[in-house]
Amino acid sequence: MASSGSSIFSPVVAEVDGVGIVEHVSEFYLPDESYCGLEHSSKHRCPGHDRVPTRRVAWGGAHTGRRFLGCPLDLPDECHWVVWVDPPPPLHAALAFEDLHAELEQSRIRSHKMQKQNMELSKKNLALKKKLRERDEMLLVLALLFVGMCVVVFLVL
Repeated sequence: MASSGSSIFSPVVAEVDGVGIVEHVSEFYLPDESYCGLEHSSKHRCPGHDRVPTRRVAWGGAHTGRRFLGCPLDLPDECHWVVWVDPPPPLHAALAFEDLHAELEQSRIRSHKMQKQNMELSKKNLALKKKLRERDEMLLVLALLFVGMCVVVFLVL
């Protein structure tokens, strides 16, 4: 199926398909300019759509940075099919990536909570400032009334 017409043992296919481990998993990825676009030289085709696979780089968990070929469609149409181009990372590196991404996710959760708290505190702050402004206005009115009464008393006496 390779468009170059080479056998599956040629250097071109080995470079394109790498380790060639096929899995049916949902792999999260981020755009990477160093490895992107359609891979016309691959012997593999997306089994769900019979299309030429696209080059992607995994992001998240143990596979971070690992190159793979996947379904060329975007979510929600994307099927969960990957062909790993790079071999799996060593176990200690995979575990370190998983820990790193777990910490990153916890940081995002904490950041979201803090942003939410910040918004709530800002609303409370605005409400307190409004209340303070209303009390200042009331105090000013009372002060003016007192001064007015003092003037009236002074004029009457």
